[in-house]
Amino acid sequence: MATEDEIRLAKLGYKQEFKRGFKFIHNFGVSFTIVSIIIGVNTLLSYALVAGGSAGAIIGWLVVSALVLCVAYSLTEICSAMPTAGGLYYWAAKLGGDNWGPFFAWYTAWIGIIGGVSGSISVAFSISQFTWSLVLVWHPEVEVTLVKLAALAEAALLLAAILNSLHDQVIAKIVELSVYSHIFGTFFIGILVLVKAPKLQSASFVFQQFENLTGQDSMGFAVLLGLLFPSWTFLGFDASAHIAEETVDSHIHAARGISSSVTIAVVIGFFLTISVLFSIQDVQSILTSPYPQTITQLYMDVAGPVWTTVILIIVLICSCCCLVCSVTANSRVVYAWSRDRGFGTTLSQYFYYAHPTSRLPLRAVWLVVFASMALACIGFGSNVALSAFSSVATIGYMVSYVIPIFSKAVVARDSFKPGPINMGRLSPIVNWISIAWVTCITLLFSLPSTYPVTGTNLNYAPILVVFYIGVITVAWFVSAKNWFHGPVSHISDEELADLEKVNATKDVSA
Repeated sequence: MATEDEIRLAKLGYKQEFKRGFKFIHNFGVSFTIVSIIIGVNTLLSYALVAGGSAGAIIGWLVVSALVLCVAYSLTEICSAMPTAGGLYYWAAKLGGDNWGPFFAWYTAWIGIIGGVSGSISVAFSISQFTWSLVLVWHPEVEVTLVKLAALAEAALLLAAILNSLHDQVIAKIVELSVYSHIFGTFFIGILVLVKAPKLQSASFVFQQFENLTGQDSMGFAVLLGLLFPSWTFLGFDASAHIAEETVDSHIHAARGISSSVTIAVVIGFFLTISVLFSIQDVQSILTSPYPQTITQLYMDVAGPVWTTVILIIVLICSCCCLVCSVTANSRVVYAWSRDRGFGTTLSQYFYYAHPTSRLPLRAVWLVVFASMALACIGFGSNVALSAFSSVATIGYMVSYVIPIFSKAVVARDSFKPGPINMGRLSPIVNWISIAWVTCITLLFSLPSTYPVTGTNLNYAPILVVFYIGVITVAWFVSAKNWFHGPVSHISDEELADLEKVNATKDVSA
């Protein structure tokens, strides 16, 4: 008997190939885990202390949260209408119409894949940095080198691939662990630092103290640069769409997975940010910390080595779950892209594969991880180039988000048929706010964040992004425009009619 999910998917052009073993908590949990407030605040708050200070961090969090929610709700609305693993590029293709759809889909898919791979690399190195920070808590004499950091990051990527290759219920249990770890872990850390802090900062320090240690003279520009702190954090929430074909009632649960993951992350992330800011003992000791993750110094100042160990273990659990979910989401994009022959005929046929027993896209999983591991080798020789991956991930994700939103707002503004979850009359306004925000933050991410600019602090992200887009553009005009025509239907009208007929018969019988 065909389920309602199978019929909805068939209307989008695809047969049911994955197991629908995910419920709302799993769909929401994947996006919520990739956003990972615990990683974002713990890895990036020290940057906010340099660019904008504590007050800049608070203002940045509130402003960016409101704007990112516009992006999330714009994608939620589209996902409710078209819940498919292809997600962003599929939406861009359908909303872009016959003339622009294939072109929009091509760029959306490749930019999204690049952003996803860069994001996985960034998370893997965060895991490595937190792990070595934990080692230094108890063994400060250990020398942490780039080779050690890169080697552990490579191992983390390999482990994520293995966990993604076992069974969908393994992924489901990891997601469940992650949701509870992120929510309860965030409140535990926030309350612990407030209780254990020898002294708490004043409200004026937290809400009124601005700082500019960026090396340039404008405080206003420093606060603008501080917007990068929360912007780096709110990424990957499109993952709910990419596991839509594995989710029950995906037109509801996948759509709500996007909006809910960002909404909850905004709230608990704000709590953790305020708690940590109130608990700071010495800003300078954090900025000059010997730990690979400088936030470790704050926890040492506040709670000592034992409680710092507990905190770092919680952070590491969340980080490992984040990496696993990142690989899950990225592999589904690669699988869907192969299904639509985005890699060309030969490669697409190979990667369009789900294991006959587990129904997991194993070849896509290992392609994503091997690509991540290959690029992560940069970390063996250059910390500067490696740091660009975070910005590349952000630019890649955000640009891939805005293309389908732009397609809906401009090309399909009169033809878009919303699903059960939609914004009604507010939709065009929210869409255009999203487009304006992504344009601004992309430009901001392309500017130097430290001055004066030298070879060691140059922002390599725009250079990498321009290179990637150049390659994508050449590939399109030289070859792909002749053979890529958008999503490929894998189900005939007759097969769809049979599914609907069987479903109608079942309803009558019931």
